[in-house]
Parts: sequence; C-alpha cells; structure tokens
Amino acid sequence: MYRVYFWKCISVRYFSFVPSNVRVRFAPSPTGFMHLGGLRTAFFNYLFARKNKGQFILRIEDTDRKRIKSGSIENLNAMLEWAGLTPDESPKKGGQFGPYIQSERLATYQEKAEYLLKTGVAYRCFCSETRLDILRKEALRTREIRGYDNKCRHLEPGEIDRLLKEGKSYTIRFKVPDGPVSHNDVVFGPQTYDVSANEGDFIIIKSDGFPTYHFASVVDDHLMEISHILRGTEWLISTPKHILLHKALGWQPPKFAHLPLLTNSDRSKLSKRQESIGIEYFKDKGYAPIALLNFLAVAGGGFGKQEGCIPEDLDTLCSKFRLESINTGSCIVDLRKLDLFNHNYLVQQLSNDRSITNLIKELRIILRKKYGERYDKEEKNLPDSYIKKILLCYKDRMRTLNSLIEPDMEYLWTAVEWEDIVEKFSLMKIPASTIARLKQVGCFLSNLPESEYTQDNLTQKLREVSEQYKVPYSSMMRTLRIVFTAQKDGPGIAEIIDMLGKKRCVEKINFVTEKLHHYDIGVCHS
Repeated sequence: MYRVYFWKCISVRYFSFVPSNVRVRFAPSPTGFMHLGGLRTAFFNYLFARKNKGQFILRIEDTDRKRIKSGSIENLNAMLEWAGLTPDESPKKGGQFGPYIQSERLATYQEKAEYLLKTGVAYRCFCSETRLDILRKEALRTREIRGYDNKCRHLEPGEIDRLLKEGKSYTIRFKVPDGPVSHNDVVFGPQTYDVSANEGDFIIIKSDGFPTYHFASVVDDHLMEISHILRGTEWLISTPKHILLHKALGWQPPKFAHLPLLTNSDRSKLSKRQESIGIEYFKDKGYAPIALLNFLAVAGGGFGKQEGCIPEDLDTLCSKFRLESINTGSCIVDLRKLDLFNHNYLVQQLSNDRSITNLIKELRIILRKKYGERYDKEEKNLPDSYIKKILLCYKDRMRTLNSLIEPDMEYLWTAVEWEDIVEKFSLMKIPASTIARLKQVGCFLSNLPESEYTQDNLTQKLREVSEQYKVPYSSMMRTLRIVFTAQKDGPGIAEIIDMLGKKRCVEKINFVTEKLHHYDIGVCHS
C-alpha cells in the first residue's frame, strides 16, 4: 500500500497566481479510442487555457510500443474535433514546439538521459527481467512495500565497462534521493510521498531505447513550456517522481492539478473496456457534443452551483470554470443526467428556425445512415417542413435525435413494403370485410379538409366511418396501422395520420387498394 499523506484545509484552496503565459497539454497514449475520462481531461485543459488566454496542446505519448492500437490517433483527433475542443498545437496542426508525437523525439530523450548519467543522478541497470520478476514475486509473498533493490546503482566503473563490451542489455534508472517529496496540488492540496522507500530507483530509458512515460513527459513538459498539468488523479502518486526529474535536470516543475476519478453508480472505477464510456459510442447514439461536455462539467465540480440539467455553451462554461473549486471526491457518472442534458439541448435548438435547420440536417444524416436506399426513395416525401413538424411534435419525448429512428418510428421515414403488409394482415387475421372498406376510408381521408387533420377530430371522424360501414372500430384501427406502418403496435392511429399528413396517408391507402386488385393476400374471411 502506498504511503500518501494528506493535509486538508477548511477554508483555503491551494491555488496560486496564474501566469499570463498559460500552456496546458492533453497527452493521451494511442492505446485505444477516447473515453469519458480522456474527454473530461481534454475538456478541462481546454477551458483552463481559454479562460487564461493560453494555449491548449495535443501531444501523443506513444513510447509504450506494445500497447499501441491502430486507428487510435485518428480517433483522438476526430473526437476532439467533434467535441469542439480544437488544439492550438498538435501533430496535425503543428506548432513551434514540435514534433508532438513522442516516438519522433527519441534523440531528445537520449540527450537528457546522457546528461543525467554524466551528472551522476542516473545509472545503467543490467538486471534481467527474470531477476526483476523474482523481486516482485518475493515482495508479494512477504507483503512488503518493496520496489527495485537498487543493485546496479553500486556497480563499479570497471564492471559497467565489461558488461557494455559484452553487449549486455540495459536500462537507465534514476537515482531517487532519500526522503519524502512534498508538493501542493491545485485541487488536492499538500501531498507527501516517499519514492525511495516505496519504489526505489525507477527506469527512465527502457532496454529498447524508448523512454518511460515518466521521463518523456517531464522532458516534453519542460521543452514545450507547459505551465500547468491537469490530469487524472491516478497520476497523483507519480507526481513526486516527476518533480525529482525536473529538479535533477535543473528545471522548475509546472503546477499540478489532479482531476477526481470518474466512477460508476456503485463507486467502481469506470473501465476503458466498457463500450458505454467510449466517446464514439455517445456520438453514434446521437448525443450532442455540448450536452456531453455539460454532463462532464456537473460530474466533477469547478463550475459553481448548477441548476438542473440545462446545457450552456462553451463560452459560458469557460467563464464559470474555476480549477480550484473542483471536487476532490470521486465523480459518479449518472447517464440519466446525460439524457436530460441532451433532451434540454434539443428543446433549446427547437426554439428558433436557424437551429432547427441545423437539427434537420443532422437528422437527415442519421436517416440516410440508418435506412440507406429506403430513405433515398422516400426523401422526396420528406421536405424540411415535414421533418420540422416531427421534431416539434416529439420534442418532449426525445432523448436524442436517434430516438426518432426507433423501430416503431420507421414508418415516418420509409415506405412500407407490400410484403410486410401482407404478412401482418395474415398474422393478425384481419377480416376481408374490413380490408374491403379501405377504399372508402381512403376516400374519406382524401375529402377531409386539411384543417380538420387534428388528432382529436380524426379520432371522432374515424369512429363515425367505422359505424357508417359497420366495421368494428378496433378492427379498422388495426388495419390502418398495418397499412401506414406495417407494425402490430405503436402510436394511436390519429397520431400516425397527423404525423404522416393527408397526402402520404391517402397515397399509402391507394397503394394498398391498387395492390389488392392483383394479389391474393389470403386474409381471414369473416
């Protein structure tokens, strides 16, 4: 168990004057697609930079070559762009402090490692992986706090030369000085941790010549003039190592601010393997970027008192953001709040014509992706005015735009296939006597003035039609549902007719009645 000591202050948060040249970085490893924790880190860095008129940098930390996954960098760029968190400097955009991919900076890390070797605060370690594994297993067996035993720190120069001449593989380790290291974290306050007692000398250059995360990030943070490091609380325990490295290289460490852990409702840690925390998952489900960012904002504090789940734009969030007021406790991810934020976002967008136009464009993209050629064939019957009507009618029920492509909503966007209608007629044993009255119902709907196409009026008129033709009302409703939607269940018929509109409803009935002349549907006869 790590020995970490916390001092809590009742009335003072640990935050010092913010310099004018604020530079922060989001530095993910390309080991998978961006998840909620990564987006939260990027988001808070972005806000801190904007609030202080600073720079937001994207740096790719790819020195752990075994864990790299293809497509990760492209996904990181795409998700940042989707969320509206555009970096000022990045591998894609460039900048005066590049390259911004660590594997392209190996010569710089070797140079700094050689400096530490020459100044005597680093040394070559020739211990095999087998020996190190034995040390780890022994520590587990004895339940002792034990890191590397610093064996190679004490090698004589002659022994080092001999091993080098033999071509013996080695790493480079940092000589950790005795005693605890203390620092003030912007969020968590004073921290103290003894690296020497808990871990021993740690590796800065691996046997393959690549730097470790600890060493590369320290070198890059200094050379890229990073002023503040905002990252997840899991790195709090590593901060003393980074401070020691900065000092050994003769550099002033940046200020550190660690962000609280995101957890499930049962307080368990969010796993990167959970599909439902991937940002692409939320994008594909139809959540708006600003709704997701507002959701992350309320999860961890830093924005003052939040009233309800009403989303605010990036400028407003930036003006409210206070790094020193972030919560220190873990943050529960309650996705019900995300649904509320996104619902309220859609309601906001439906309040003016310009934003409605944008929603219509977004929905058309979703429809084309979902239905393909079926949507393309029906698009001529889906003018913007129709889609606007659907959006406004369903605004109180929508969580996302994807709510409008649920199976029972398919009839709104695609033409019903004749085969599906026939199948449902047979499955639901629709009497031939009821189907035979479809033409009369079509004539009734065709003659009914557009002004009378309201749900209340349609319900009453359809009851009158069923009585006039002596067709059970429930049987007529089932038949019309199949004609309009090819579904067994769904909204009320008056709502369906109201949504589809007079022209499309009449066309659908005429389509079925014309087919009936040429096709034996084998329905149940009354």
